Amino acid sequence: MFGVRDFVERFHLFERNRFPFELKVLGLAFYVQMSSLRRTARALSEFRSVSKTAVWRWVVKLKACLSLGAL
Repeated sequence: MFGVRDFVERFHLFERNRFPFELKVLGLAFYVQMSSLRRTARALSEFRSVSKTAVWRWVVKLKACLSLGAL
């Protein structure tokens, strides 16, 4: 069974590093648990200023990877 970090590393989900890798992984884990972009962005803002749009982009990449893996 893969954790979120292992999954993201295995499928090379992120190409750019504007935000630290660990913050992106934490954001995806928060989103999976909370299902709210605003709450996730607010929680991540404790560490670094993150917009809900940035979190949305990470989630879109994750969803695209999951849909390709399901085929």
